[in-house]
Amino acid sequence: MKRHVLKRFFCIVLVTCIWACATAPDKKPLKTDEEYYHRAITQFNARNYFDAIPAFEELKEKFPLSPYAIIAELRIGDAHYYKEEYIEAIHSFENFRRLHPNNKSVPYSIYMIGLCYYSQILTLDRDPTYARAAADQFQQLLELYPASPYTGKALFKLSEAKRIMAEHEFFIGQFYVQYKNYTGAINRFNTILKDYPTSIPRDRVIFSIAQANFLSENKQRGVKFLQYLIRKYPESPYAAQAKVLLAAPSPKKEIKKSMQEEAEKQPLKTAKKKFLFF
Repeated sequence: MKRHVLKRFFCIVLVTCIWACATAPDKKPLKTDEEYYHRAITQFNARNYFDAIPAFEELKEKFPLSPYAIIAELRIGDAHYYKEEYIEAIHSFENFRRLHPNNKSVPYSIYMIGLCYYSQILTLDRDPTYARAAADQFQQLLELYPASPYTGKALFKLSEAKRIMAEHEFFIGQFYVQYKNYTGAINRFNTILKDYPTSIPRDRVIFSIAQANFLSENKQRGVKFLQYLIRKYPESPYAAQAKVLLAAPSPKKEIKKSMQEEAEKQPLKTAKKKFLFF
């Protein structure tokens, strides 16, 4: 009886092993560049970027002259971007552009470099370096490849990057006004009019220049800016404020009062340790 039970047990084990071998996945070693690419892109499409990157790297190493290797370079950059590893992504896309200057995907690589910088843009009271770098890449794309399918997206991102830089300049100008550095403030406001003429409302900037001139005792110049504002932007709310200042016995006093009221509504960040000037 015992012998019969053991015999049945071994039969079950044998059948189980045969079934397992029959249903086990075929793990044949990869041979062609296409097979290596298929493995890597499968991981990429599944958003498994951790495994996709080394899979693409292995493809490049084993088949450096394969057209799949060129695609792999772009997908490595994409994978780093999706992992928010922007430095690594920028390095990958820059290498692609350097190694394949005539490739049809160069516009895409430029756009993605700009997008990597754009994704790192900080708040307005901080270093705007990333906004500048992003704007530079998007501008290159517009100039070198105006017909690129990425040009429209780049144009929008460029506009946003410039707006951020302009707002940063305006923020610093306000900071200077608050600390009575009126010359520095006027210089910042003038920079906006010159470098970012359409990024933020010009009437807002002109009104701020007029205020800074009044506060710096340059009343005559302040009056000229207010008169220009009223003439050029008659429907602007700043034009209405300009008329009030021109009619006031003491425009400087009126400006200080207005600034105090505004500060109470929305205090300006002034801690120097939180501020970077560029």
